[in-house]
Amino acid sequence: MHKEGIDFIIVSYCKHDYVRLCVESIKKFVDIPHTIHIVVNYLEKEKEMEIHQEMFKDSDNVFVLEGCDQSSTLDISRLPRFVQLKDRIGKIDNCKVASGSYYGTWATNIGIRNGDRKYICVLDQDTILLDSCMEDLMELSEKYAFISNRWDPGSIFQNISSNEWDDGIARVMLCFSKRELYDDIEAEKYVEKGIWQDSPWNCDYRDNAGNLTWYAKQKNKEILILTNSYRDNHREDNGLWKEHILPIADDYTEQAWLNEKPILFHHGRGGFRYGMDPKWVNAVEDYLEIKNV
Repeated sequence: MHKEGIDFIIVSYCKHDYVRLCVESIKKFVDIPHTIHIVVNYLEKEKEMEIHQEMFKDSDNVFVLEGCDQSSTLDISRLPRFVQLKDRIGKIDNCKVASGSYYGTWATNIGIRNGDRKYICVLDQDTILLDSCMEDLMELSEKYAFISNRWDPGSIFQNISSNEWDDGIARVMLCFSKRELYDDIEAEKYVEKGIWQDSPWNCDYRDNAGNLTWYAKQKNKEILILTNSYRDNHREDNGLWKEHILPIADDYTEQAWLNEKPILFHHGRGGFRYGMDPKWVNAVEDYLEIKNV
């Protein structure tokens, strides 16, 4: 039996201030018993582990875990943008996958295995919660395999035979489910069977954690995709970016709604940009009514 409550998993990569803001939003809007697992992927291990350990030294329910060394994956010719070399191929569909996605799933698995609570909520480092929503997500997880912030259509992904909308994946900037989902996936022994390379998350179908979508399709399980404001040239602009609570409406940013209530904001490519965007930091600190001292 798993402990009651939620395990939050956040993978940190060169954006410790973003992680701080994400954690602050959890503190503000989650009153259900929970544990936060921060997995640090790094360029300089000792320095980055020390920063995170110092930041959360007074938080009894926050664990800082060593993740993956990504010092060899950064394309230095593209600085100041953080671009990960595309050197991975998905085992199921032969999609090209950036190293950042590969190491992100690896680190997420570290966080998942470190916890033991009944529910799991994975959040990108450049997201924040906008309101309380965990009880609603827990209830919905009785019906859905997992809840995702948005759907990306097949046309986004390289090296697949179809560009159809349904041939995409559910993205996991927010991914909420019962831990039971991962127990069931592990029981299938996909790694031992040679179907995919790591478990329960991997990049063997489309991209980061695309295997969750593949699994849901194989088992005829439903996925809930939140209403969201994301816009790019692979979908129609629904105009919802005009309703953003935060004063940020850049390309790739998105807000997600549950039952017409805004619950999540994603900075969009926040980990891709060099340094920590002061516009994002200031907007979030104002919204959460906090000040970094």
